[in-house]
Amino acid sequence: MRWRATVVLAASVALLGSCGGGGTGASRAADQEFLNSVYGQAPDISSYRTSTQLLSLGEAICQDLESGASVEEVGDRLPLVEGSVALPPADLGAVISAAVAVFCPRFHKLLS
Repeated sequence: MRWRATVVLAASVALLGSCGGGGTGASRAADQEFLNSVYGQAPDISSYRTSTQLLSLGEAICQDLESGASVEEVGDRLPLVEGSVALPPADLGAVISAAVAVFCPRFHKLLS
């Protein structure tokens, strides 16, 4: 009987490890929702940034807003952290609106 408990425990640990420990699937879904929104609003953005870079920008946007920055301050700061070639204003706006909508919706009122 004791061996069954060990097998069940080992299987549970393996299952949790393969699932990423919880929340990873939801995180991937949110990342994809963000990217879909950005690419939908700014189809040419892939010529400026990779998906990984866009996700980093989205996270930076929410971190800045969380620290008390205004949307204008975020827009002014992003070119400093995002890379050597600045995004066109419309594309930058798409990234900001998608980040707020998906990653930090509590700041939605700041976009109005």
